Amino acid sequence: MRRLLKSLTDLSLFQQMSVIVVTLGVILIFFFSVYQKGNISEFVDGQVVALLHRSQNTVAMNILDNDKISTDFSYDQDVMHFVYINNKCAQFYSNKIVDGEFIEMVNQIIGDTEANVDDSLVFNGVKYNYYLSIRGNNIKMISLVDQNYGKDIETALLNSVSNNSAVVFGFIFILLTVWVSTIITPLLQMQNYIEKIKSGDQKAKLSIDRKDEVGELADALVSMHNQIKSQEALKEEMIHNISHDLKTPIATIKSYAESIKDGVYPYDTLEKSVDVIIDNADRLEKKVYSLLLLNRLDYVKSIGKDSDEQCDMKDVVEDVLTSLKMIRPEVKIDVKLNEVSFKGERESWRIVVSNLLDNALRYAQNKIEINLSEAEFNISNDGPSLSQDRINKMFKPFEKGDKGKFGLGLSICYKVCNTYGYSIEAENLEKGVIFRIKNTDLQKKEKKKWTYNKSENH
Repeated sequence: MRRLLKSLTDLSLFQQMSVIVVTLGVILIFFFSVYQKGNISEFVDGQVVALLHRSQNTVAMNILDNDKISTDFSYDQDVMHFVYINNKCAQFYSNKIVDGEFIEMVNQIIGDTEANVDDSLVFNGVKYNYYLSIRGNNIKMISLVDQNYGKDIETALLNSVSNNSAVVFGFIFILLTVWVSTIITPLLQMQNYIEKIKSGDQKAKLSIDRKDEVGELADALVSMHNQIKSQEALKEEMIHNISHDLKTPIATIKSYAESIKDGVYPYDTLEKSVDVIIDNADRLEKKVYSLLLLNRLDYVKSIGKDSDEQCDMKDVVEDVLTSLKMIRPEVKIDVKLNEVSFKGERESWRIVVSNLLDNALRYAQNKIEINLSEAEFNISNDGPSLSQDRINKMFKPFEKGDKGKFGLGLSICYKVCNTYGYSIEAENLEKGVIFRIKNTDLQKKEKKKWTYNKSENH
C-alpha cells in the first residue's frame, strides 16, 4: 500500500487526477455491470409480476360477466391470457401465434394447480413468467409474458442509468480538470519564481491573487524572499561593521607593538602603551567570544541538547552588580533577589545579566530596579521609551540599535533564553523600559493548575 501511495505521489497532479478518475470509472463500471445490474434485474422481475397481475385483473373485469365470456375489449398486447372453465381452455387472448406444444404445457399447469401462483416456465429455450389465478365457478386464468419483455425494460433502464452516469461522470471530470488546473498553474508560477531566485534573480516577482491555502503559500514565499533579502543585506552590513570593529583593535595592537619594538612609546610610557594593547585585546576578545557564543548556542539548540545544569541566579546577579555598578555610580540600583536557580550554564546566564544591566545603565537617568523570583527575572530603568517597531525587532539577529550599531548583546540574551526554555521580552513602562525573562515551564504549570481548579469549581 505504501509503495502504491508513493508511486501515486511521484506523479504530477494532473496524472494523479487522471489515475483517480480512471479508477473511479472502473469502479462505476463494475458497480453497474455487477451490483447494480442485479438490482435492476430484481426490479424488472417485480415489474413483470406486477404487469401480469394488473393485466390479468383488467382482462378478468372485462370478460367475466355471470360466467359468460366477452371478447369486445382491448388488452395488453405483450401478455398472453388463457381462460379455462372446468380445466378446459375457453378463450385465448393474444396477438401472438402459439404453438400446440406450448398450449399442452399450459394445460398441464392448469390441471396441476389448485391455487393462485406466480411462477415461470421454459419453452424452446425461452423463459415465460406467468400468473395463474382461480376466479370462482371453476374458472381459471393464466397470463404469460416472455423474457424479451423484461430484457427490453432492463436494457432500457441500464442504458438510461449508464448514459446519465456517463454525463455526470464527464461533468465531474471536467470540473476536476478545471479545479486541478487552477492549482497546477499557481504552483508552476511558484516553482518558476523559486528557480529565478535560485539563479540569483533578486528582481523575481510572484503575483497570485488567491485567498485560499495556495494564495497563503504564495504570500509566504514572497514574504520569505523579502526577509531573506533583508537579512542578507543586514548580514553583509553587520559583517562589514564587525570586520571594522575587529580591524580597529588589531591595528592598534599591531602598531603599538611595532612602536614598542622600535623603542618608541606611543602613549607616553611603556606601561601606559602596554595598557592600551591590553585594553584593545580585551575588546577584541569580548567581540570574538560573543560571536563564538552565538554559534555555540545555535549548535546546542540544533542538536536538541537538554542541559541538566542549574545556575544560581542570585549569585550571578550579585557577581555582575559588583563588576558593573561602578560604571555609573550616580544611578541608584534597587535589588530584590530570591534564592532561585535557572536551567543552563552559569557563564551563559552571566552574559545575559551583564548585557541587560549594561543596557540599563546606558539608558537610565536616575534609577534601575532588579527583581528575581522563581517565575521571573526583570531589570527596569527610568530612561527613554522604545518605539513599538524597536520592541518587535530588538531581539532579532542582525538588527540595528537605536544609534545605528549592530549590538550582539540582546541577540545573545534571546538565544540563551530560547536555548534553555525561557522567554524574554521588553515593555515600555509609564517612565522607562523593563526587560523580563520568564520561566515558561513554570507558567505552563501554573496555567494548567488554574484551569484544573477552575473546572473543579464549576
